[in-house]
Amino acid sequence: MLIKKIKLENIRSYVKQEIEFPKGSILLSGNIGAGKTTVLLAVEFALFGLQRGIIDGAALLRNGTNKGSVELEIEINRKKIKLKRTLKRKKDSIVQDNAVLEKNGEEKELSVTELKAFVLNTLNYPPQLLKKQNLIYRYTVYTPQEQMKYILLSKSEERIDIIRKIFNIDKYKRIEDSCNIFISKIRELSKLKEGQLSDMDFKRNELAKKKASFVEIEKELEKILPKFEKIQQEIKEIKKENEELQSGLKKFNELKQDLAKDETELHEKQEQLGDFRESFERIEKMVLKLKKEVEIKIDVNLIGKKDMFEQAYDKKSEEERRCGKEISGFLAVKARLESDNKKISSLKICPVCKQEVSEEHRKKINGEINTEIKRLDKNIKEKEKIVHDLNEQIEDLEKKLKEITEKERIFEGLKVKSSTLKEKQKEKEELTKKITWLERKVDELRATKQQIKDEIFKYENFENNKKKIDRELMEKLEEEKEVIQEKASFEKGKKDVEIEVKELEQEIKSKEKVAEDLQKISELRDWLSKQFILVMQQIEKQVMYKLNLEFNLLFKKWFSMLVEDALEARIDIDFTPFVEQSGYDISYAYLSGGERTALALAYRLSLNQVINSMLSKISTRSILILDEPTEGFSSEQLDKMREVLKEIKVEQLILVSHESKVESFVDNVINFIKKANETEVQQNI
Repeated sequence: MLIKKIKLENIRSYVKQEIEFPKGSILLSGNIGAGKTTVLLAVEFALFGLQRGIIDGAALLRNGTNKGSVELEIEINRKKIKLKRTLKRKKDSIVQDNAVLEKNGEEKELSVTELKAFVLNTLNYPPQLLKKQNLIYRYTVYTPQEQMKYILLSKSEERIDIIRKIFNIDKYKRIEDSCNIFISKIRELSKLKEGQLSDMDFKRNELAKKKASFVEIEKELEKILPKFEKIQQEIKEIKKENEELQSGLKKFNELKQDLAKDETELHEKQEQLGDFRESFERIEKMVLKLKKEVEIKIDVNLIGKKDMFEQAYDKKSEEERRCGKEISGFLAVKARLESDNKKISSLKICPVCKQEVSEEHRKKINGEINTEIKRLDKNIKEKEKIVHDLNEQIEDLEKKLKEITEKERIFEGLKVKSSTLKEKQKEKEELTKKITWLERKVDELRATKQQIKDEIFKYENFENNKKKIDRELMEKLEEEKEVIQEKASFEKGKKDVEIEVKELEQEIKSKEKVAEDLQKISELRDWLSKQFILVMQQIEKQVMYKLNLEFNLLFKKWFSMLVEDALEARIDIDFTPFVEQSGYDISYAYLSGGERTALALAYRLSLNQVINSMLSKISTRSILILDEPTEGFSSEQLDKMREVLKEIKVEQLILVSHESKVESFVDNVINFIKKANETEVQQNI
């Protein structure tokens, strides 16, 4: 991986800035606080996003702004990739907003997690780092100076844990810890299963007792069965006899029901016969009365002329209405003429021509109007006479129609009575037939009633015999009930014992399975605690030993290049650095500032080389970033730094330093100047 370009917008002291990174060695130069480290943090943010404890949004977003962004252009395997991440200020926090990936000229918006997964995959980092801190990047590409001091000054336990995580060999420790947790769970499970097996012998004794009890109950049932069968046979014989009596008694009851039914029907038929005879007499009287009433004579021809008279009435009425309308019209014209006559008599000026109207002209017009009024009066009298004659004719027609309507009503009444007469005569005939049938039916029912009484006499003793048999049957059934209860009690006891036996057998079988499981669990626990964990520990020791050996050689090499020959450095098994002078160990606290920096740089370069050696496929082997590697160096140490830089074989080496002498060691210099809380960049490439 090579860094090609970075664009910063509202990131710490940067408002809007673009920085290009060439190949070779590059020095980020400037005073403390000028913004050099911000660029390195921005690179890491673009690659991996915000990380708790490493990169915080509040530490990146410029104060007083609500949104900021970092766009990073990198080259991996000669392919250019652009990564862009944005920050957004919320009410109580600063969060990552958008994440954009540009690859092969195509932009694609991803979630912050998806972009990090893409970066890890592209850099060939282990995928399990997706939800972890990027320690490999931190110790192969860029390690802040403070972080190097932390690892050097940490306790041995903390340091060795960090080393495990850096080299991704903490999995052995995690496996061991997980095994111990699992073994603890197995112990708890074993205790639980041992508790389940505590009453195994008791359950087996109970099973033997229940089986013996089952045999005793079966013997008692064998004694009861003959007695039960004998009672059932006796009950069967009594029931057979009872069924015969029941059949006779049923016939007896049926005959009594038939007798009651016939008596009821006979009573009903007698009452019905009396009602029919009364109805016959009443209808016979009605028929005689109707015969007299229908003898009245009616002029049917006059009724037939009703339509003719109605038409004449309608015609005269229409003519009378028409004459009335004509009279009304004549009266309206007369009233209008009389009104005009009055107006003309008083008229002085013509309303049309506006000329004076003469007396002679007024008289002439009045004469013409009066002549017309006389003609109208004559017409009105003629029409009034016609209306008078029509009214007399209409009155005659109304009287004739009333007469016809009355005769018509009487005629219709006679028709109804005649029809009623026919119906009553027919009803009389029907009643005669019904009376004859009922008289015959009453005689038949009287005969049947006597036959049933004679039949009932034969079954009178069945009722007493039935009561006797019922008592015997009840006694036997009660005796059977007692035997059944006794039998049911033993059968229930047998069933209960049988269920208990099955439950005990299942429980014992289950406990035997628990015993088998306990044996397997114990074997698994022993294997994990006595073999597997020891193997994991041995593997980790071998890996750590090999790692420690390689690391120690590199650490000695880099330290010897940076300090005078009188001092030697090494690391122990816990990767704790030691400095020795004339056979005596010197405490880190007694080292000079330059010596401490040299120790940290040697440690840093050793980590970088060992990690790149172990993880040979990672794509960050071609880049190295050194944060303040010369802090506190003497002039002689700075000269030695030139040799160290030549020894570092990477395509792109980025140094952060405010030492002007280092500028002569590198190919390119980028100057950072901070003015009024805003950083400006001057590139000398």
